[in-house]
Amino acid sequence: MKLKNLNIAFFITTGISVFVFIYLVFLGYDEIKTLKDVIKIIASVLFPLPLLFFVRFIVIEHFLPENTDEYKIKNQKPATFLLLVTVVGVILVMQFLEFLIHKKLEDALVIAHLINSTTISSYVMNFLLYNNLKANGILSGVLMALAIHIFFLSA
Repeated sequence: MKLKNLNIAFFITTGISVFVFIYLVFLGYDEIKTLKDVIKIIASVLFPLPLLFFVRFIVIEHFLPENTDEYKIKNQKPATFLLLVTVVGVILVMQFLEFLIHKKLEDALVIAHLINSTTISSYVMNFLLYNNLKANGILSGVLMALAIHIFFLSA
């Protein structure tokens, strides 16, 4: 049963990466003018795949913890703390990167999509397989920090 869930999660996360690619190419990315732009888009989709293969075949297959109520109660506070720390940390890192390269993150939209697709893929895989609360806190923090940075701090 766990192997079936593992395979379903793997295919869903791979599907998310493909969906992001289709969205970027056909619906959302209007600035495709050169072959370099197409290569950037393909790279932003292919980037999470090796990570997903590693997580799927190496890490998760050998580590599937029991997800009990006791585990959830024990890890709720650390997960919330990790969420807050991750939001602040990722926002600081993104602000530092903008300062370092003297460009806004929106000018390099592929970076934001790369962060987004990788994090969402990891989040879905984690949620479907064993719902590790600490990992959910970190991944949610990355997504929240990306949204806060793009919508509020870079405007």
